[in-house]
Amino acid sequence: MDSNVFIRIDFKKNRPNPSELFEAMGLYIAAYEQFGQLLAKSIDIKQDFKLNLEEVQISSIKSKLIQSPSFLNEFFINRVAAAGSKLFEQLLETDETESEEQVDQLAATIEEALIHDKLGNDIDSHIDRKDLSHMLHALSKANHLIQKDEAVEFGSATSVQCINTKWRFVGDLSTMFLGVKETIFAKDYLYVKIAINEGKQLWTFKSLKMNKTFAARIVVKDWVENYQLGLIPPIGPKDTLLATFSYDLYKPYDKRKTAEVRNVKILSIQDIVRGGTDEQFEIPA
Repeated sequence: MDSNVFIRIDFKKNRPNPSELFEAMGLYIAAYEQFGQLLAKSIDIKQDFKLNLEEVQISSIKSKLIQSPSFLNEFFINRVAAAGSKLFEQLLETDETESEEQVDQLAATIEEALIHDKLGNDIDSHIDRKDLSHMLHALSKANHLIQKDEAVEFGSATSVQCINTKWRFVGDLSTMFLGVKETIFAKDYLYVKIAINEGKQLWTFKSLKMNKTFAARIVVKDWVENYQLGLIPPIGPKDTLLATFSYDLYKPYDKRKTAEVRNVKILSIQDIVRGGTDEQFEIPA
């Protein structure tokens, strides 16, 4: 089966700004490469998805593309084409994509199509939503250069799909799919994994209830000075500090990834329990 793909722009005769046609073609090719790359990433392929230009037909500006030499085989190229057709088919139904929810729905539909495309139903794909939003942005920039009454097609040996050139991506890439950060104040008994006897470096603590080991800065200045001067007896491996602290709980947009504890600051130390304690405090969900 021929694994080549093509992009064709049918343009108006005597078109003004003809250079925009070639700029649009470059953007379409870049967007298609981004799409292939995020599909490769979705099934954990560590190979770059790149296309080489085989020929250009000027009658309607048709770029015929072939895969770069790599282990990405004909099967995968056809899978990208099939998934691309499903994406472009969805964009025929709307002229604007803006929100994370809309991008998520596009990705979910592609994932479902990949399960049933008869090309790789044994592969569990997960489309990175942030990567997809960047690909959509590039596609939208290309569409912006296409004039009324002009048409664009993506095609392969297995399918040809018209592009809705009226469609635009209007989401803000700088704010989309960043996850959620929440600052939390907590109180817990903490084991000291690494105590800093000189300087102001970060200490390392372990909380059994949180099931976390994390670095933290003790901002109780007098306590640190007294400890480093030897006015507080050394903390042993079974001792715990009853401390109040703050931290940023970062929840990634990708629900498959676990929340991360960042920027921990020890705000106060109420007690040192020699020999440890079984009492612990819950970390918020």
